Amino acid sequence: MKYVRPRGYTTTAVVGLAAAGMVALVLIPRALADDVDVQIKGIGNPLESNVRKSLSVAGDHKQPWSPDQIQRLFRLAPKEIKQALQPYGYFNPEINERLKQPSGNSKTWHARFNIKHGPATKITRLNIDVEGPGDQLEAIQSALHSTELKKGKRLIESQYSDTKSALYNAAYNAGYLDAKFSKSAIRVNPKTDTAEIDLVLDTGERYYFGPVTFDQDLLNDKFVHRYVPFTPGQPYDAEQLINLQLALSDTDYFSQIEINAPRDKATRAPAMNQWFYDLIYPPQDPLQSIGELRIPVTVKAKPSKGQSYKISAGYGTDTGPRLGLGVKFRHLNQYGHQFRTDLRISQIQRTLQSSYDIPIGDVTQDKLSFTATISNQDFGDITSTLYGVGVTRDTGWQLGRQRAYIKLEREYYNLGYGSRNSTLLYPGYNITLQKADNLLFTHKGVSLSLDVRGASDKLLSSTNFIEGDFSAHAVVPVTAKTRIVMRTELGAIETDNFNEVPPSQRFFAGGDRSVRGYAYQSISPTNSKNQDVGGRYLATGSVEGDWFFYKKFGVAAFFDAGDVTDSLGNFSFKRGVGIGFRWGSPVGMVRLDLAHPLDDSSTPVRIHFSLGPDL
Repeated sequence: MKYVRPRGYTTTAVVGLAAAGMVALVLIPRALADDVDVQIKGIGNPLESNVRKSLSVAGDHKQPWSPDQIQRLFRLAPKEIKQALQPYGYFNPEINERLKQPSGNSKTWHARFNIKHGPATKITRLNIDVEGPGDQLEAIQSALHSTELKKGKRLIESQYSDTKSALYNAAYNAGYLDAKFSKSAIRVNPKTDTAEIDLVLDTGERYYFGPVTFDQDLLNDKFVHRYVPFTPGQPYDAEQLINLQLALSDTDYFSQIEINAPRDKATRAPAMNQWFYDLIYPPQDPLQSIGELRIPVTVKAKPSKGQSYKISAGYGTDTGPRLGLGVKFRHLNQYGHQFRTDLRISQIQRTLQSSYDIPIGDVTQDKLSFTATISNQDFGDITSTLYGVGVTRDTGWQLGRQRAYIKLEREYYNLGYGSRNSTLLYPGYNITLQKADNLLFTHKGVSLSLDVRGASDKLLSSTNFIEGDFSAHAVVPVTAKTRIVMRTELGAIETDNFNEVPPSQRFFAGGDRSVRGYAYQSISPTNSKNQDVGGRYLATGSVEGDWFFYKKFGVAAFFDAGDVTDSLGNFSFKRGVGIGFRWGSPVGMVRLDLAHPLDDSSTPVRIHFSLGPDL
């Protein structure tokens, strides 16, 4: 073939045009490459959401796409849409797709999908069953009957998966560790929009806990076995092993804990004296007559350090700067006895407290503590030095703790009448309830506490009294970023001579966690010298609204009210309002408040700073 050069074009011009064309081929894709706007019509959620997640052409991309890439991904869309609809029982959708290139200066492509999901695939045959020795177990039967799969209903793949998981988990958690599905299939006929399901679980034989062996030389073997939440012969449950791990970790006796329960080490425990009984009442499960498969449990534990030390420091507008020092002796003997002592120093209080703790009863949560305390307080118009010893039975319960105690205290104090002293021997009972989604940064929760105590002059005490103190805190969510915090405290003292009740047993109000806008414990009845001396009856309350505008940083507005009086009919509530800043720190809520007392003109604004949990 002979090439003829067109008229009017020189060789230089032809070369220039060719070069320009090559440059254009390189530059045009880059100029057009950018984003893809994907619109889906004809179906609603959750179908639309799943389709969009499945579309490659709607995927995120850090680098610009070329036109070729966009067109190639667009061609994949029909197949991806069909696959995205199948889990919801739609196997014959109608799909109309259109791809529009950018126009003008735009760099955005437009992909349009109009989808009709088509007829639903109905379940025409459903075979869900459980076979094996555990087929009648209540948990397995419950999982079997709670399935959402029904004959005649639309096939939804997630319901099949949920049913399969529920059956297997029920069997495994009950000790049927060899459970497996002998049949597990969904057969779909797209031509008739029908589906057949076979799901049959074979439980296999049940496993049981065998003997528990501890590999440690710190604690008495019988004592450490009291932490085991199960006994040999109980059905195997992996959660119980986790409970054992947590129980041992909470003791702080050990630094490392390793629990092994190898299934391949299971041995069959022979059924003793069973053969004659089996002749009269043959077992439904033939394996019952040859003994149980028991898995041995081995616990390896490395002792923790013999002593632990604690140093803390902080600041609060009630207490001023404060310092805490503590030491704990973890390994006093083989029966888990421990000794701890703590020194706390602040501007208003100096306290040295020691406790000798003995695990008793349910050793995971019960203990008997012998305590000794020396405390010196100096706040407002009151000075007090207290020496005390006591015994406390501390017991955990499902929602909190309960403490029964008896204390002997000698207190030297000054209430404005000169130096005085008192001796009290009194029993008491305290119960607390606490439940929260997060104890350090609470969005929803509640806590309640009730303490009742009393003394008699016929039992070594200087006076007679019965005292009760109730407090409640609640955090109520409003939105994801807002909450309402409420608290109240009520207290009362019944006595025939209130003048003999020492300041450690009297009620005061005011301060960071009481009525803000008033100084710490400044709300109180006064004596003839106008000095705060504490009262018989206490009532305080607070309502606060918090808005966390950025992560755990927020602002607050609050209203507090409270009073302390010597007569139930003589309450004159002191009120405070204000705003504050909140930060959910790793160690608790940080609060910085500006409070205005509505019933005290001497201090227009008081700053309050505190740190700690809301409940």
